[in-house]
Amino acid sequence: MLTIGVIGAGIYGTYHIRTYMKDPNIEKVIVCDLNEERLKVAEDSYGITGYTNMGEMLEKESIDAISIATSDPYHFAPLKEAIEAGIKNIFVEKPLATTVDEAEEIVRLAKKHDTKIMVDFHKRWDPAYNNMKDLVKNDQIIRGYISLDDVISVPLNWFSWTAKSSPVWFLGVHCYDLIRYMTNSEVQSVYAVGNKKMLADKEIDTYDSAQAILQMTDGSNWVVESSWILPDSFPKSNDGQLVMLTDNHYLKNESYRGVKSYGEKASLPNYIFMNFGEDEVSGFGLDPMKEFIRNIIENKDFRCDAVDGLMATKIAAAVHQSLETGEVVLLNEGNL
Repeated sequence: MLTIGVIGAGIYGTYHIRTYMKDPNIEKVIVCDLNEERLKVAEDSYGITGYTNMGEMLEKESIDAISIATSDPYHFAPLKEAIEAGIKNIFVEKPLATTVDEAEEIVRLAKKHDTKIMVDFHKRWDPAYNNMKDLVKNDQIIRGYISLDDVISVPLNWFSWTAKSSPVWFLGVHCYDLIRYMTNSEVQSVYAVGNKKMLADKEIDTYDSAQAILQMTDGSNWVVESSWILPDSFPKSNDGQLVMLTDNHYLKNESYRGVKSYGEKASLPNYIFMNFGEDEVSGFGLDPMKEFIRNIIENKDFRCDAVDGLMATKIAAAVHQSLETGEVVLLNEGNL
């Protein structure tokens, strides 16, 4: 039985807490958040012990694993602290870090301290994508298209740190990792264009949308589009699709999974993503956390590790470099 510390009690932090509390291999869940009000809500809602200082938590509690659900720009500090405190198994939300230097430092520290890190690229658990991956395993992939978009209330209302992120960091990294997973190959070059208008008009200095062309080592070419300015009237908080053309298949997947709901507002329930039942949780958005615990118990390697996180960060950084310079960025020349 394991004791796990969840770092961050925001939206995703509560998903972590609720998932681990239903896991039969977890004896105790502890939470840490700098925000005292948010921490108290988590303590009262779930009946767990909380701390506002991660160092104090690590000192006072006997913790087997750490699960990091802080905001995107703030993964590095808790990762570094947990590694240096001797925690051997760490789960972290994507991205691993929002700079290449930080991501490389985490990989270096993890290797030095023999720490295993799992990054939550949950698209790797989506049954549709795994079906597509299996169908094309013997094919030559020619081209692909992937998009991932959020409604505009996400950057406007959900976060206080929007200007420190972008649709590339918040959404694009999922796409870049999924392409690496589907193709079993690496990105050679990136060219990107983007727009700054709608959020800039609200004095938020970040991109509305970004489009990137990725050339892969397997010879395939991919177009990746990510934005967070869909109208709030869209029936989901996000939308996405994946299209692949190979020498044997033409495959399509969309975020609509067969259920439509009409009430005060039309909606498309994402029933295969997250389900919190009375006795158990399910869905590919929660499966990574469940597999993280199983892998620890069974001493197995993680499906996506710190190196995968580093590669996604390198690609996202290259996309941003291309956005700012208007030039093609080569990932194999050490310029990142």
